[in-house]
Amino acid sequence: MMTFEEWLIAQESRQDHVGDLARAPGMQNGADTVSKRKFDEHKSWANAVIKTAKPSHIAVFNEAWQEFLLAKEATKEFPD
Repeated sequence: MMTFEEWLIAQESRQDHVGDLARAPGMQNGADTVSKRKFDEHKSWANAVIKTAKPSHIAVFNEAWQEFLLAKEATKEFPD
């Protein structure tokens, strides 16, 4: 199953706001997975963006997350 981190790394070469977010310092290994609760990937990445990225990246993260969900859904249609 594809993670947001894998998807984001694949976006680093994009010449748009999503690519800028992917290349932003602190976005590599941005999600903190250490928790006793069920892992919430979206919340972990949202927190990472808020802590480490530019304020303008918050809206870009929301756009990127939606693209990620579409890509993730598309991979379900074509299993390995």
